[in-house]
Amino acid sequence: MANVIGVGVIGAGNIAEMNHLPGYQKQPDVKILAVADVNGDRAKAVAAKFGSPHSYSNYEELLANPEVQAVSVCTPNFQHAPVSIAALNAGKHVLCEKPPALSADEGRRVVAAAEANRRTYMICQNHRFRPEVALLKRYVEAGEFGELYYAKASMLRRRGSPGGWFAQKKLSGGGALIDIGVHALDYTRWILGNPRPRQVLGVTRQKIGSYQLEEHRSYTPADMRGQARPAGWAGDADELAFAVIRMEPDITLMLEVSWALNIEKDSTSTEIFGTKAGAKLEPLTIYSEEMGRLVDKTPRVQPIPYAETHARAIRHFIDCVQEGKQPLSDGAQAVVTLQILDAIYASSQSGQLVEIP
Repeated sequence: MANVIGVGVIGAGNIAEMNHLPGYQKQPDVKILAVADVNGDRAKAVAAKFGSPHSYSNYEELLANPEVQAVSVCTPNFQHAPVSIAALNAGKHVLCEKPPALSADEGRRVVAAAEANRRTYMICQNHRFRPEVALLKRYVEAGEFGELYYAKASMLRRRGSPGGWFAQKKLSGGGALIDIGVHALDYTRWILGNPRPRQVLGVTRQKIGSYQLEEHRSYTPADMRGQARPAGWAGDADELAFAVIRMEPDITLMLEVSWALNIEKDSTSTEIFGTKAGAKLEPLTIYSEEMGRLVDKTPRVQPIPYAETHARAIRHFIDCVQEGKQPLSDGAQAVVTLQILDAIYASSQSGQLVEIP
C-alpha cells in the first residue's frame, strides 16, 4: 500500500458530510484526521461521525496540525480562494470544491500559491468522473466525431434555488451560473478537449425570485438529506443564465442553466456535433452513418451514484498527491472556466460581446 495520507476537511456542511468525508473514508490509504468549521459543535459532531480525532472551530488550527498533509475546502464560495491559499502556504495539498474562486484574477492567485509551494491543487469537478462522460471523451479522442464545431450544455431546474448564502452574490460570486453552470461548462469543454474560449455573449436573469410550494424538494442542505419542506428563496444572484461561447479553432458552445424556470421538469443535457457524428448524454447515444444508413449507437454504461463521482475524484486526488501527477481538473483549467463565467456576467451587464484575450 502507498503511504497513508492524513487529510483534513475545512467546512463541515452538506457537501463535506455527504460527499467528501464518505469519499475519503472509502480510501484504504487515507486517514481522516481533522474537521474544521466556524460552528465548533458541528465540526465536533461531524468529526465524531467519521472517526476523526480532531475538530476545530477555525481552519487555521487545522492547518497548523503537522499530521494533516492534504485538505478538502468545502466552505462557502467566497472563502474558497483565501482558504486554499492559506492551506497551500501551510504546505498542504488542496482539493477545492467548485468554483475555485469568485473571479479569474482570484483563481490565478491560488494557482500561483500552488506553484510557489509545489503542492497539488485540484478542483472537485466530479462530473468528469461519471463513466458516460469519460467514455464520450474517449470517443472524441479516438476521432469518432471528425471535426467538432458545435455543442450544447444545459442544467435546468424548474424550482431548485438553494437559498441561504448561495443566493447572496457577495458570498457566492453569482447564482445558477456559478453554482451549476460551472459543472455543465467544465465537463462539456473537457469532452471537447478544453478548447480555448475567445468570445462570449451572455445573459443572466432574476425574474421568478422567491416562491412557496406546498410540496417541493429544494436544494438546501437540509433537503439534500432527504427532508421535504416548503421552498422559499430571496437573494440578488442570478436564477437563469444562457450564453453563446465561441472557442478555438471554430467551436460554438451554447450554455443554459437555471435554478428556477417554468419548464416541465428538471433536466440535464449535453450534446456535441461533428462532421462524422454527433452525440448526447443522458443517456449516452451516438448518431452517425454506417453502410449508407443512419445509425444510433447506445454504448452500455452503468451510471453511478452522485456521491461515487466524488469518491472517484477523491481517489484521483490522492493518487496525484502520492505520485506527483497533474490533476485531471487542475487550477489552470479552472481559471479558464472562471474567465468564461466572468465574461458571461460582464456581457449580461453591458449587453455586448466580450472578448477573452
